[in-house]
Amino acid sequence: MDFVVNSILMQLRAGTLRPGQRLPSIRDEAQRLGIGKNTVVEAYLRLVGQGILQAKPGSGYYVVRTPPAATQEHKIPLVAATDRVSLLAEQLDRRLPIRPGDGRPPTEWLETSELRRYLSYQRFQEADSYNSSWGYAPLRERLCGALAERGISCRESQLLMTHGANHAMDLVIRRYVAPGDNVLVDDPGYYPLLAKLALAGANAVGVNRMQDGPDVGDLEAKAKKSGARLFFTQSLAHNPTGGSITFGTAYSVLRAATEFDLLVIEDDPFADILPYTAPRLAALDQLDRVIYIGTFSKTLAGSFRTGYIAAAPRLASELNELKVVTTVSTSAHDERLIFQLVEHGHYLKHLRRLRARASTATTASVKALEALGFSIRRPIGGGFYLWIELPEHMGGDDLAHDAAMAGIFIAPAANFSTSRNPPPAMRVNVAYGADPSFIGWLGDQVNRR
Repeated sequence: MDFVVNSILMQLRAGTLRPGQRLPSIRDEAQRLGIGKNTVVEAYLRLVGQGILQAKPGSGYYVVRTPPAATQEHKIPLVAATDRVSLLAEQLDRRLPIRPGDGRPPTEWLETSELRRYLSYQRFQEADSYNSSWGYAPLRERLCGALAERGISCRESQLLMTHGANHAMDLVIRRYVAPGDNVLVDDPGYYPLLAKLALAGANAVGVNRMQDGPDVGDLEAKAKKSGARLFFTQSLAHNPTGGSITFGTAYSVLRAATEFDLLVIEDDPFADILPYTAPRLAALDQLDRVIYIGTFSKTLAGSFRTGYIAAAPRLASELNELKVVTTVSTSAHDERLIFQLVEHGHYLKHLRRLRARASTATTASVKALEALGFSIRRPIGGGFYLWIELPEHMGGDDLAHDAAMAGIFIAPAANFSTSRNPPPAMRVNVAYGADPSFIGWLGDQVNRR
């Protein structure tokens, strides 16, 4: 609902909506945004309560007045995603209404489901005190079963719960990376990882990321030259490019890892909406030199912050000891909640709806972007992202500022690269890729010389 309210407020302040104009019908707005009609009704009624809209029975909703302009300290350009910190901050603060640069599905994709009602009820059910240091045992057992379906053999003594994938990466970095170390990463790759490595004083060495996985020749060359011992990668539905590794590339990556004695950290955030049979390094390697990271943050509410690490017994034990020292334990409350969602079938039903939403949104986004002349690389990985290469004149920080002035949150290539001047490109979240305001703005930018 907040997304709809903020979008209308932004249009009013920008002058694209004026007093006296009629808003789109509830049905039309719901179809355009891909959300439930009740969400639009609640947004319109909130603005009626603020005296900004007026409801005319039988006619619709009309603009009565324009809200006051934002104060100086909240000017939109301040939230333009020109670096990794501002990109992450905007994903948390959500001040811009049009969000093709977002890394998460929209809240509205959960609001109309029975899952949301279930969570609202269960949130206040009985909770234990401290959790086991390894995490809630029934959920860990169920996760080992899910990994077995993905072809990954894992005992409970090899799996520990974390506060999401970012916490899992942080544990790996704290345990195995020292200041000054070279660490191999996908390029473009996951931007919070790059920020974590910088904070640890490590040197992120970019390995060219292709649509079918890492460029193996570049991986071998960088491993040999840098002497790195760790390689962080996301095999499937890659963030930010959307591509997925093939079996051939996966075998070649593991062959290189063996030759250069690399510990590979494989992040798989979209596992629950991807095929079990998709190529995974952890399945081919069986957790020998691969640490596997999973999370519920991309498929459930992001506030859960629940993830897990699966690794060889010695590595799992080392990482769990570090977790105990730094955070004591994870949340038994949240982990029990997730287990109950899985156990009672609610999570599976939710995943089916989420896959359908993502598929429909991807089709619409690809169509809209191709109509502007962009070439969308195939295959699309099945997650939430598309990667579009931009004309040369669309490089630089000015693009993010220009988008923010129009109420649009974008995620430019510079945030995802180890290079200071990567080729102009951006990540597009499929949930917002066909938004008319975004497409109109992007078309204007493409045509601007």
